[in-house]
Amino acid sequence: MEKTNKVLKYLLLFLLVVIVLYYITPKILYNYFIFPITKENKIYLFGDWSVIISAIKCKYLNYNVFLDNPCDMLGRRHVYGAILLYIPYIEKYNIFYLLYFPIIINLIFIFVILIHFNFESIKEYFLFFTFIFNPSTLLLMERLNIDIFIFLFLVLLCYLKKNILNLFFVSSLTLAKFYPILFFPLFFLKNYNKLLKNFIYFTSCLALIFTFLYLEKNNLIVISRNSGQFSAYYSWSFNFFALSKIPTLLSIFSKDQLIFSSFLLFVTFCYLGIFFSKKIIIGKGYILDSLVNRGYHESLFFISAGIFVSTYFAFNNWIYREIFLFGLLPFFIKLSKKDIIFRNLINFIIFRLVFFTISSYFSIFKKNDFLLIFNQMIDICLVSFVCGIILWLYFRLIINFFILKKFI
Repeated sequence: MEKTNKVLKYLLLFLLVVIVLYYITPKILYNYFIFPITKENKIYLFGDWSVIISAIKCKYLNYNVFLDNPCDMLGRRHVYGAILLYIPYIEKYNIFYLLYFPIIINLIFIFVILIHFNFESIKEYFLFFTFIFNPSTLLLMERLNIDIFIFLFLVLLCYLKKNILNLFFVSSLTLAKFYPILFFPLFFLKNYNKLLKNFIYFTSCLALIFTFLYLEKNNLIVISRNSGQFSAYYSWSFNFFALSKIPTLLSIFSKDQLIFSSFLLFVTFCYLGIFFSKKIIIGKGYILDSLVNRGYHESLFFISAGIFVSTYFAFNNWIYREIFLFGLLPFFIKLSKKDIIFRNLINFIIFRLVFFTISSYFSIFKKNDFLLIFNQMIDICLVSFVCGIILWLYFRLIINFFILKKFI
C-alpha cells in the first residue's frame, strides 16, 4: 500500500509539472524566466538541439558546417564535436527530430529529477519545484542543450557501475562536448582489487579520446574561433569572472579590482569547504567508504561536484551548466536526516535558486543588474565552498590509492 501511494504521488507530481510547463506557462515563461530564440516574430523551440540537426542536414549537402551552416535558421555554425554529425537523420521524420524527440527527452529529464526525491518534508517539495521552475533548468529544457544528455548519461553511469559503459559513453560524450572527460573518476570508484583493470579501462578511454581529438584538430581550431557563439552573456553567465563583467560594477571599479575581490571570496570559501570536508564529510565517515564501493548518491555527488566546479572556473558557461548542482542534492538530502549542517546547506541552495530567479528577471527583463551582483557573489561563495570539498576528497582518494589502504 505504501509503495502504491508513493508511485501515485510521483505520477501526480510528474503530471503537475508537465501540465504547468506545457499548458499553463508558455507565455509566462518568456515574460518572466527566459528569453526565446526568435526570427521575424516567430519563436523557435529547442534552439540548441535544432542547430545540431541543421548541421547534420548541411553535412549531407557537403557543407563544412564548422565554417558555414546555412541550414540553420540563424546561420549558426557547428560548435560541438564532429561525432554529433553522425546521428542518423531521416528527412521525412523531421518533425520527430525537432519536436517530439526534444519533448520526450524533457519528460525523461523531469522524471529522473523527480525520482531522486522522497518528498518526506515540505522542504523537499519546495526544493524540487524551485529547481525545476528555475531559469537555468527552464532554459536547459527550452533550448534542449546537449548538457541535458550529458547529465542523463552521468546518472545512468553512476547507477549502473559498468566500466565498459564508462568507456563507451565517456569517450563519446567527451568527443561531443569535451568537458565530460571529467567523468574519469568513474573508472576508479571501485574496490582496490580491481585497480589495474580500472586503470586499463581509463587509459583506453584516454587513448580513444586523444586519437579522435588529434584527427579533429582542424575542426577544434575553427570551434575555438567561434567561441562567441557558445560564450554566455554576463546576465546568463555561470563563470568565476562573471562578477567582473557586470557594467554597473565596471562603472565604479576596475576589472582587476573585481577579479581580486572574486579571488578573495574564492580563497575564503574554498578554505571553509576544505575544513568542512575534513571535519564533517570525511571526519564523520559520511562518504569515502561508500564512495569507493560505488554508492550511487556518493558517486553522483563526487562527479557532479567535480564538473560543477571545474567548468565554473574553466569556461564562460551559460547558466544551464548549473544542472550539475542537482547531483549534489541527493547526497545532501540523505545526510540532512543525520546532520543539521546539511539541512542548512539545503536551505542555502533553496535560497540561491529563488534569489537567482528574482535577480535574473530584473537583469534580463528590467535591465537592472543590482540583484545580479549579489547573485554572482553567492555563486562564487557556493562554488568555492564545493571546490574546497572536492579538492579534499580528491586528495584523500589519491593518498589512499597510493598506499592501497582502506578508507577509515
